[in-house]
Amino acid sequence: MNDKKTSFLDNIEEYISTFLFIALIILCFLQILFRFVFNFSLSWTEELSRYVFIALVYFSASLAVVRGAHVRVEVIDGFVKGKNKKILDSIVDLSFASFMVWVGYYGLELSVDALAIEQTTPALEWQAGWVYAIIPFTFYLIALRLVQRVYRRVTGKLEQEYAPSEAEEALQKIKDERGNK
Repeated sequence: MNDKKTSFLDNIEEYISTFLFIALIILCFLQILFRFVFNFSLSWTEELSRYVFIALVYFSASLAVVRGAHVRVEVIDGFVKGKNKKILDSIVDLSFASFMVWVGYYGLELSVDALAIEQTTPALEWQAGWVYAIIPFTFYLIALRLVQRVYRRVTGKLEQEYAPSEAEEALQKIKDERGNK
């Protein structure tokens, strides 16, 4: 049971991103259907699809941290090996996490301020503060995932440091084929 719970929590961003992507497709389909078939525009689908897209981007950014798929400059990696590389990668991840906490803090201020003045969204008339809350929530989630990554790196539980690119996978496949001949 504990493994299932841990697995679910480790993959929560994937589940949320998948749900948001499906919701975005449905909302866009509804907008097109009503606009071009029924000659009637649903204003709420446009606004909601915008918020869903923003949430999708932020949750997917957290998923990229979990998978080690963020873009990175690897110039220094060629010069640093072993324990020093782990230290350097941990410093980079903790710096990134600090920046995420900083942005999350100001995102939280934005959300609280919007709630205080009772600002609402144009079409849906939702309280904007709750919509803006996606910023601090996801940025704190990204920071948590980065700290979790450092912890797993230090304890040796990090399965894969970085996701291999398609080019790296293709090169490895060629090397494997040449080795088998």
